[in-house]
Amino acid sequence: MNCIIIYYSARKTSFCEKALKKAFPDMGLNMISAVFATMRSSLGEELKKAFDTCDVVFTVGGLEFEDNRSVRDIISQASAGSKPSLCRRLENPKGDDGYLVRAGNQLLVMLPDEPQQIEEMTRGVLADYIKTMH
Repeated sequence: MNCIIIYYSARKTSFCEKALKKAFPDMGLNMISAVFATMRSSLGEELKKAFDTCDVVFTVGGLEFEDNRSVRDIISQASAGSKPSLCRRLENPKGDDGYLVRAGNQLLVMLPDEPQQIEEMTRGVLADYIKTMH
């Protein structure tokens, strides 16, 4: 299954990409592209393009913001009119939590901008869940 990564105001992109590329084979995922977004509007545009291309999209970064740049706030506002079939927190005792949002066959995975945290979060529950989507 193909996926796209969107780095949103992320600082450690190359390290995060290495962590994700390491995890993707175990989840049955193939990364087809990685893009960058630095503002709310560009994140929205990149998400739309990504979901027009594939059903699994990862965002990295933006979880640490507490203002209008927060990826949680942006996704919450964008999905207010829809009815996601799944919204789940990926608890992370070592930093910012991640999130899963699924609507139909499309899955958005929001992850922090920390490679070690990404490695931990992409094991276990997340990997098992994505494997069941095939």
